[in-house]
Amino acid sequence: MKKIVAFLSAPYLMGTLFLVLAASMGVATFVENDFGTNAAKALYYDAWWFEGIFVLLGINMLLNLAKPFLWTKGKLPILLFHMSFLIIVIGAALTRYIGYEGMMHIREGQATNQFRSSKNYISGTVEKGGNEVSFEQAVLMSEKSEDYFKETVSIDGSRVKLQSVSFIKNTNLVPVEDPNGRPMLSMVVSAGGGRNNLTLFKGEHIQVGQYSIGFDTEVECDFNIYPSDDQLYFTAKHNVFITNMGTQEKTEVDLSEPKPFYSNVLYGTGSFFMVQTNYMDSAVLNAVPAKEGEQGSGLEAVVVRVDADGWQKEVTLQGRGDLVGEDKTVEIGDVTITLRYGSKILTAPFKIKLNDFQLERYPGSESPSSFASEVTLEDQRNGVVKDFRIFMNNILNYKGYRFYQSSYDTDELGTVLSVNNDLWGTLITYLGYFLMTLSMILSLITSKSRFRQLGRQIAEIGKQKKALSFALVVGLSTGMQAQDIDAYINVTQQQAEQFGKLWVQDNGGRIKPMNSMNGEVLRKLVKHNSFKGYSADRVVLSILSNTEAWKNVPLITVKKQPMKGIVGNTGKKASFSDFFGATGNYKLHNQVEEAYRTKPAYRTKFQNEVIKVDEQVNVFYLVQSGQLLKMFPIPGDVNATWLRPGENVSSLNEGDSLFVKNVFSVYLQALKEGNYEQAGTYLDAVSKFQAKFGNEILPSDGVRKLEIMYNNTNIFLLMAPVLFVLGFLLLIFQFVYLFLPKKSPKYVNRGGVALLGLFFVVYTAGMALRWYISGHAPWSNGYESMLFIGWSIHLAGLVFSKKSPIALSVAGVFAGIVLMVAHLSWMNPEITNLVPVLKSYWLTIHVAVIVASYGFLGLSALMGFFNLILIGLKKDSNEKKLDLSIVELSSIMEMSLTIGLYMITIGAFLGGVWANESWGRYWGWDPKETWSLVTVMIYAFILHMRFIPGLKSVVAFNVVSVIGFFSVIMTYLGVNYYLAGMHSYAKGDPVPVPDFVYYTVVTVFVVAVYAVYNSNRLKKFNT
Repeated sequence: MKKIVAFLSAPYLMGTLFLVLAASMGVATFVENDFGTNAAKALYYDAWWFEGIFVLLGINMLLNLAKPFLWTKGKLPILLFHMSFLIIVIGAALTRYIGYEGMMHIREGQATNQFRSSKNYISGTVEKGGNEVSFEQAVLMSEKSEDYFKETVSIDGSRVKLQSVSFIKNTNLVPVEDPNGRPMLSMVVSAGGGRNNLTLFKGEHIQVGQYSIGFDTEVECDFNIYPSDDQLYFTAKHNVFITNMGTQEKTEVDLSEPKPFYSNVLYGTGSFFMVQTNYMDSAVLNAVPAKEGEQGSGLEAVVVRVDADGWQKEVTLQGRGDLVGEDKTVEIGDVTITLRYGSKILTAPFKIKLNDFQLERYPGSESPSSFASEVTLEDQRNGVVKDFRIFMNNILNYKGYRFYQSSYDTDELGTVLSVNNDLWGTLITYLGYFLMTLSMILSLITSKSRFRQLGRQIAEIGKQKKALSFALVVGLSTGMQAQDIDAYINVTQQQAEQFGKLWVQDNGGRIKPMNSMNGEVLRKLVKHNSFKGYSADRVVLSILSNTEAWKNVPLITVKKQPMKGIVGNTGKKASFSDFFGATGNYKLHNQVEEAYRTKPAYRTKFQNEVIKVDEQVNVFYLVQSGQLLKMFPIPGDVNATWLRPGENVSSLNEGDSLFVKNVFSVYLQALKEGNYEQAGTYLDAVSKFQAKFGNEILPSDGVRKLEIMYNNTNIFLLMAPVLFVLGFLLLIFQFVYLFLPKKSPKYVNRGGVALLGLFFVVYTAGMALRWYISGHAPWSNGYESMLFIGWSIHLAGLVFSKKSPIALSVAGVFAGIVLMVAHLSWMNPEITNLVPVLKSYWLTIHVAVIVASYGFLGLSALMGFFNLILIGLKKDSNEKKLDLSIVELSSIMEMSLTIGLYMITIGAFLGGVWANESWGRYWGWDPKETWSLVTVMIYAFILHMRFIPGLKSVVAFNVVSVIGFFSVIMTYLGVNYYLAGMHSYAKGDPVPVPDFVYYTVVTVFVVAVYAVYNSNRLKKFNT
């Protein structure tokens, strides 16, 4: 028994379970991407063995709680941590087995207490001899779990076995003859909007455009079709003609009496046509897999095998998670089995009435700004009538039920609310979150904690050695001199700046200075913020006023074959006109079509280049045609799309209409003629028009000035090389001094800290400026989160700069790299509006904590890589000195890893709370949140390695600290582009892996292997 207890409480068991859990969850996200959520849940998340891992971890924690040393005063943080984990597991179990979710659909003016379950069920009854047995089972059907459903029913001496044998994710319905079926008619119908394939069973009718069609129904329709004496007949309310398919000759039909409805004959009236394609006396619709490229019915199908009294039959059940399935009946002897597949109806003890659904959009855009449901809660049993407004991140909470704004009907007259009932599971889990967060904070501040011990250890090492560093201040200046471009620039810088101050509305509805739009255009065209030394404002305004000349200016980079051969340019860049032949044909037309038909994962480098170049060509076209210039607000309608120059709108009065139509063209003409004073007058008139009719939604002049200043300074782009070069040079000198007996001057370290501290202040000011301009925290998209990661790395370096100057140097290098990556072509620095779900203070808290953790974990990885290089360079002559630096850096790494792990764990908790406030569940195994947990498991293992025999070495710690960061990269970037989920950009359609990723992996592998080899070699040499 003691051996069993020792095994179950062993650190190596805990470490093994961490790794197995992390690996399982990582694999599950790819299974979900390829085969759906149900497959991942059936095979992993809801599997008995997966839950068993949590049970074993819980037992491990519980047994460790019994150890006496944990109940001493100094071990309170560890005690609370183990207790919190157990509480979280208990809360998750309650949610898993007791809580439930669903979706409630309500139309305006209606009230309901019913909602559909979020889970799918196979349910039904078995009848025999007047007796009936009901059953119901929640199922997770997928192509990888097609045998998930199993049920056995005993009734009146018979034993009925039910087993799912196959599953079809997306089906098409195909009619087949069946003696238990009904008469069925198939037709192809057109009402001017394309062909429609229809299937009507006896007694059904359907509306197609303006016309209704009925098949042997009592409902009076425009066309009534019915069988009689083995022949179909029809009557109609309209004149009908028959069209000869070959000659297209039309013949009127005498409808004084019912007429035969022949197959393969085209009947029509006006723009309506119909053809009978098939008729069966007794038929049913069988589900078959939709072919690739077909839309399909969207319904799922489960084939269930029924065994009873030695006989066997199969029945196909159709359904879907948002539908209550139809009953299907099968008889075997005197046993009747009725089955259905789909969600089930759940009932709340009160009603929700929808009084009004409200949808707000960003001005001039179809993008929702917010949507809300004005509802009344009606609880007759308790005499409660309560009005409430439900919108994103604002929930209705009543008697353990929580209602969230989820979606809405396309006609905006109905709402879809998600419903959650998980009071105890949520409360207990939140308690666990709180205790775990408290334990993490205490572990950072209590004197006997591991974190404080590491700090004292680093101080002791500092007494034995002097850190060596050297700082070099480098001023960087880049610029491009004008080269044969002066002739095309026909506007002054003053005119360009005045033009840049105008307001413009982008396609997302954001109102911003023209300066911002011009910068975005130029970055798309030439990949820079300026061109030949000219500003974006000046270049774009010159293109508008001197369009024909600019069509011949080489702007778009085309320097490789075979693209260069197709376009026909001689230099490294091509002009807009180079992309069109003598007849006006687009030279890349076929290549562009082929590239977009190819899935991103299978596109060649050439096809990716074609797409990029095509985008640049389109941008130039949109600029020169003025389609990006939505400059004129519509009087009296602040939510309308702004007008482009030259547009006509009937709602404008004559004067305003003429102004919008002509003012910009005469402004451009004045520029061409060099009459800048007159041009300035026109531009001032446009500005006054905007202020007069857009005053309600225009940002302030202060915001405009700050945004233009932000655009012109390019603060983050300029800081990237400065931080990188400064950090790199500091790191080189510190590296060199590790092998020299000399001491570096104190002012070198102090100077480096001072400079990087100053740049941190500038960095922070830039982030604050972007926050003020956008009106939301600057970490709402990929570009902004990269900026914040760089900021958090910079902060982490400053935090540990007193411990070791190398940490600060590494932070400078890494922050510079992150800023460089943020400004690559696939990152978009544009400031955009927020989608409704992100309009929450949780965005500020959750994302800030999560992304900041990446900085501390990233700093640890880079220091680990630096350490591996030092380990690989160790010799007998320098071993003692290098060991001091390696141990010092390893201690700093462990402190940084501890902070990073605590932050990503707390951030994941906060994300769960946000999800619960927005969607009604605190954990849903979305790939992003799952990979966050994978990262937590991996770093929990890394920090517990010191308890596991065989893994206590400094070398092992540094190796896994570097490798572990790949889980952070997967969480931050990989999920976005390779997995489908709520946090994903690519929806699971992967893009090719960049080449530098492979080089990085190989480099890390080689350095790590050599470090391990050299460390083992020195051990043997010394023994």
